[in-house]
Formats: sequence, structure tokens, C-alpha cells
Amino acid sequence: MPLPADLLLALRYFRPKRTFISVITLLSLIGPMLGVAILIIVTSVMSGFDHDIRQGILSMQGHVYVNPRFRGQIIENPEVLLAKMAEAGVHGAPFIEGPVLGQIGSEPFIKMVRGIRPELERQVTNYADNGRFVGKGDLAEGEVLVGRVMAYRLGLDIGDSLLLHAPQRLTGNIKWGEGGEITVEEPDEVYLPEEVKIVGIFSFGVQDYDDGFLFLHIDQAADLFGYEWGTAMSLHGSVADPFRMEGTLAELRGKLPYQRVAAPDGRGETLEPKYEVRSWQEVNALLFGTLRVEKTLMVFLLTFIVVVASFGITGTLITLAVQKTREIGIMKSMGMSGWLVARIFLLLGAAIGTLGTVFGTVLGLLVIHYRNQVAAVLSALMDADVFPADLYHLTEIPGRPMFGDVGLIVALAVFICTLASLVPALYASFLSPARALREDN
Repeated sequence: MPLPADLLLALRYFRPKRTFISVITLLSLIGPMLGVAILIIVTSVMSGFDHDIRQGILSMQGHVYVNPRFRGQIIENPEVLLAKMAEAGVHGAPFIEGPVLGQIGSEPFIKMVRGIRPELERQVTNYADNGRFVGKGDLAEGEVLVGRVMAYRLGLDIGDSLLLHAPQRLTGNIKWGEGGEITVEEPDEVYLPEEVKIVGIFSFGVQDYDDGFLFLHIDQAADLFGYEWGTAMSLHGSVADPFRMEGTLAELRGKLPYQRVAAPDGRGETLEPKYEVRSWQEVNALLFGTLRVEKTLMVFLLTFIVVVASFGITGTLITLAVQKTREIGIMKSMGMSGWLVARIFLLLGAAIGTLGTVFGTVLGLLVIHYRNQVAAVLSALMDADVFPADLYHLTEIPGRPMFGDVGLIVALAVFICTLASLVPALYASFLSPARALREDN
């Protein structure tokens, strides 16, 4: 079956007689290829950031948080609230959290401590069940879990001991007067730090957690921070579907108790919820909002790489149109319409854009697949870490190509490259046959 005239001529111009592909066409392919590859790499890394951080947060944090409404309050009887959470379909667990001053030998360090009930915590987070945990996850008093990055940096292993100093005890004998004067009182009792033994090493794959957190039993954390046993600072819980929990949150809010507080205008009292209920999306709204904005902005800016590359296609096709002026004049004098001539150059631009997009897609996906090996080679060549975990908060370079993102990039690149051929196509279509036949080209 013979090919249509416009397609046949487009293929002829794309592949010259003497070579498989012209050098100028090859150069015009490289621009879209690199632009598409960079766009795929960037969007995949940004999607991977969002996914890995989201998974790390869901591994470390609950889906639902129940906190006292006013700062400084504690939950005196968490069992009542845990029962209310269970009625709403939420598996809850209490915890106590705060900063501590740790000590190994004479070296101090500052970390966050979270006191947990292991039997309930396992229903909310997978701190000991994510395949990267080493040791014993069922904590008792005098035992502690540390993160993998922290253990590596401080040279710690299972069986080692460390000291924990509570800031409340260290500052308990310092008093502030009404006029701002500071007095230091003699302590009523001798202060001794808590000595704990490492029984497990956890890893969530998120730098902030693996380096910044310690897990204690909730009773020992209560002693450390000066709370009564059986109390909690907050509750968190898990639900069946953390992405569709609006109904669960509304039901839970309806079950929690209310309290009377002074009205804002100072006249009488008003009834307010005693506890606030927040989802994990609300707790981390700033982080995920920032990642979403960064991804959108990066895609918008890097799209201009494809736009700039498309000017190379425009230049290539204009050069070709000038070279083929007499040939175009002959075809038009034999009755070929201007629209048919324009389609030759539109098909040629689309072909160049499509090939460049295909090669760029393959290149981008290959780089994403071998991203950590590429980073290792670059780090060795540059003698510097190209992906410092302290800066990016992840221990490995994330990469998650999304079908929708890749499809949008491919469609956008082909459209831009086809659009770039519009100028030479119009030039060729409006070329006068008589003038074209007088040209020396």
C-alpha cells in the first residue's frame, strides 16, 4: 500500500540519501531528549520524596492525634479516651514525648524521647515490624531503642548503655521571680540521670527519625519528665484507610468530652471540646504543601528546557525549507496544495519530537532506576556527598516514576516540538511557485 505523499516526503527529508540520518536532525533530537529526560528525573525524584516521606511518617506517626486543647495540659486517664477511639474504629496508643540530654562517657547529645506502651504502639506504628528492625521491640523499664543513623554516628550497638538527663529536673531548682530576677535553690534531693540499655535498633528510612528519636517505656518516660504514671501527653491511633478518614474523625470528635471555659469576651462561660482531634495530613500539612509546590514549580521551570530545545527543531526545519525551495516550487506548480506542503513539515517536526521524547523517556527512566549507583559515581568523582541525608532527610535518593507524570511530559514534549514546526510549515505553504522556481537552491 503506497504511503500518502506528505508522509512519504517527510520520511525522505528525515532520512537523506547518503546517510541514515542527517547531522543537523540528530542535533535537533538531542535537545528534546535531554529536556524530557531531565523532566522525568526531577518529577520522579520529587514524587519519590513525597512517597518516601509520607511512608516514613505513616510508619512513625499515627493517622489520628488526640491532644489536650490547651498547652501544658496532660491526659490524666488515657484509658477512657482509648475506649472512645476504639468505638470510632481507631486503634489508639498513648505516648509521652520530649527532648532529653543524652550522655555517652563525657560526650553529650540532644535527642527526642518518645515513651510508648509497646503492646499498643504496635497497633499504630510499625517501629519494630518494618523489616529493618534489629533486636527486641518489647520495651521494659531501663531499656531503650535507638535509630540506625544515631547508632552508627555514636558507635552504639545492642547491649550498650547510655545516660539520659531530663531537662525538667536539670532546671527544676531555677526560679523566675515576678520582676524577672533569677534565683537558684538548693535541690531537695540528689539528682541522678536515667541509665538505659540499648535492646533494639530501628530504621524508618527517614533521617530525622533514624537520627533524632529514642524509644522508652511510657512509665520510664513519665519518671523522666516528671509526670504521674498512667498519664500521657497525647494519643495517636491508626485507621483502616488513612486517606479516607473524614467520617471517622467526625465520629471521634462527637464522642470526646467537652469542658467549660471562660468566654472570649469575659462574660460567663462557654462549652468547648476538651481535646482536639487532628489527622496526620493536618499535622504535616506544611511539609506536604511545600513538596507539592516545589514539584509544580520545578516542572513549570524545567518545561522551558523543552521549549528552548524546540527552537532547534524550528531552525532545522527552516533550513530544510530553504534548501528545498525549488523542490517545493515544483510540487506546488504540479498542483500540490499549500496545506499538503505544510503537513510535510508538521509531520517532520512531530517525528523529530517523538523520537527525541522516546529516547529522553528511556534515558530518564534508566537514570532513575540506577540513581543510587549514579550518585555513588558522582560522589567519588567530586569527592563529596551529592545526596547528604542531613539536608534531604532521607537515607537514599528517592525515585518513583508516576505514569500520569510521565504521560503528561511525553504529550507536552511532542506537542511543543510539533508546534515548533508550525513556522517553517507556514513558510513552505505560502511560498510562491514562481518565486521558488527562480531560486538557485
